[in-house]
Amino acid sequence: MKIKSLAICAALAVASAVASGAEARLVQADGPNYPRADRFVTPLSCCLATPVALPWGADWDVCGLQAGILYNDVSHMTGLQIGLFNVTDFCCGVQFGLVNVTRRMMGVQIGLVNVIQESDVTFLPILNAYF
Repeated sequence: MKIKSLAICAALAVASAVASGAEARLVQADGPNYPRADRFVTPLSCCLATPVALPWGADWDVCGLQAGILYNDVSHMTGLQIGLFNVTDFCCGVQFGLVNVTRRMMGVQIGLVNVIQESDVTFLPILNAYF
């Protein structure tokens, strides 16, 4: 059991290191559903509470997986965001946590408190979606 846990921790550490080294500038035009062109994009973000994360800082957009223990905060999220408290400006994908808050959404929120600010129904418990 200990070897399995160590292998999982090592795999997460390697994946985080690879993600922090795999930075790239986004070449898409700015717009309400695109990340800003002056921000970096990472495929994987692991954090305790933003900005205490790999990759370090709050200057990252995530296109892939953001997994956090306490608090995830990212401007543009495409993919899966998992944590106790998830906050985004725009999310395209799934937010899974105790509290999920986003300004614009194209996807699903699963949690106790789900808020999509620019939606017809801004708050729903358990499940909220906007497409």
